[in-house]
Amino acid sequence: MSSVPNIINFWFEFASPYSMISALRLFYALTNKQAPNAAQIQNMPSCHVPELENIRINYRPIFLGGVFKAIGQQPLPNVAVPIKGSYLFHDVQRSLNLFGCPGFPGTRPALWPRNTTLAGRMAWMLSQGPEYIQILDSGRKPPAVLQSRQMEWAHTKTMAEFVWRIYECEFIANEDIGSGEVMGRLWDAFVARPGQLSEYQLPDGQRAVSLASEDAVKEGFKASTQMAVDLGVFGAPTFTTEDGDLYWGNDRMLEALSHYRVSDKIGQNAGFCTRANNGSNANL
Repeated sequence: MSSVPNIINFWFEFASPYSMISALRLFYALTNKQAPNAAQIQNMPSCHVPELENIRINYRPIFLGGVFKAIGQQPLPNVAVPIKGSYLFHDVQRSLNLFGCPGFPGTRPALWPRNTTLAGRMAWMLSQGPEYIQILDSGRKPPAVLQSRQMEWAHTKTMAEFVWRIYECEFIANEDIGSGEVMGRLWDAFVARPGQLSEYQLPDGQRAVSLASEDAVKEGFKASTQMAVDLGVFGAPTFTTEDGDLYWGNDRMLEALSHYRVSDKIGQNAGFCTRANNGSNANL
């Protein structure tokens, strides 16, 4: 794939069902897969699978509990009011059914949210790139700077699939992604498998689970969460741009991906509908 200049950062948390929908849409787009009901959902903004030409997606896993603590938000705001929680699971179930992924619970499961720390750390570790993992696996100290260079296309596709499969395992298969056994199995199946990243000889799932407990990974994942807070992220999913704009929610994905094409328009402080510029509207 050719070099693409426009960066969109995708901030997500594995406890977030709406992050799951965004991850599925990006998985379809990045791996060139087609949703079973593609014709029906392409006209629905919250389900549309986007075109990613000239866009680079940076996957940024975060711990949403840390974000909430930093901004003074009570945990699980969407289920603090029972009727909102009931709607959330019904709404996400509808969307996933449209995507051809039935099995998402229509009501809040007894074991939600699960412990997402291990999954978040392993996803963060993979987001840093194969070279980072190799350094970590060798026992050397990896760089402290968060990954900012452009990922190879194969790496981005692997990241997209690994993230989606974690969500699928958690919400549809109803497995515990806080389990080292479960996460090791997913790593073996979608990261360390022969194919896209095999040239790097990445560690197997059991070793990857162990590496996720290294101080460097813990601190890196923590720093990723703090970076999100510093950028103004207050929920998941969130999409941020390199020029400092922010789009919150799965239903804002298309606007986020279109940001660089329309940034000259959305940056204007005055327009047709302002009273200052339109005397005829003064009494509206």
